[in-house]
Amino acid sequence: MLSRILVIVGPTASGKTQLAINLAKRYKGEVLCVDSRTVYRGMDIGTAKVKDRQGIAHWGLDFVDPDEKYSIAEFKAYAEKKIAEILARGHLPILVGGTRLWIDAIVDNLDLPSVPPNSELRAEFETLSLDDLQKRLLDLDPDGGNVVDIKNKRRVIRALEVLATTRKTLAVMRQKGQPKYEATKIGIDVPIKELERKINARVEEMFKNGLIEEVERLRALYGADAPALSGIGYRHTNLDAIKKETRHLAKRQTTWFKRDPRIIWTDGRVESVTPFLDPHFLQSPL
Repeated sequence: MLSRILVIVGPTASGKTQLAINLAKRYKGEVLCVDSRTVYRGMDIGTAKVKDRQGIAHWGLDFVDPDEKYSIAEFKAYAEKKIAEILARGHLPILVGGTRLWIDAIVDNLDLPSVPPNSELRAEFETLSLDDLQKRLLDLDPDGGNVVDIKNKRRVIRALEVLATTRKTLAVMRQKGQPKYEATKIGIDVPIKELERKINARVEEMFKNGLIEEVERLRALYGADAPALSGIGYRHTNLDAIKKETRHLAKRQTTWFKRDPRIIWTDGRVESVTPFLDPHFLQSPL
């Protein structure tokens, strides 16, 4: 039998972290954060990194410097090691994340290309508009829009970089391997108006907690062009712009996850999730 893991997905600010902690308490779990930003040290406020872990072990946080290049393939190896350690302790791995590709890399055991960043290509692509980048991507790989979030400029640039280096389509490079885990995937579905309210409140709280100071400190230490500082909240510090970009991100995340028919959508309450887990998770989390 494959080892069981629990996966919590959904848009930013939907309540994934608290749900994961609540379920970890009930099912003797440990949380693995599957996020392309929380891996970085010092990026705490702008990533809404969990502070009160309520006695639950958390992994996937604070082990890469913001000026280091870090790939999804490297994270997959890290995640598989941590999952094995959690299982060896007799605990339930609970993966939490808002980036579908990072989740899929683990759940579907994707065969990911190891393509180092190409600074010359990136500099060229950065001069192009998102529309131009999308056209170039779809000309090279007509099915690329089903593999990468084409509304995310950073991910489109990375996809073009990989295509230019390997000369293979994205789908070919991301073939599913033999599954390593039996994954139950739970999604949090929040009404759009409520989600927008939560996003706006979270961003305002970030500013109150010192987001500007955090960004200035990181830029002074690592430079404004550090790879990790290209994300929302770090490339600029305008309150309304961050709110708007985060709302757009949440919409893209929801659209992206809704494409996965394996996800069981709930309102994010423990009571809504447990019917899909009991009794076998309680009886045998391994």
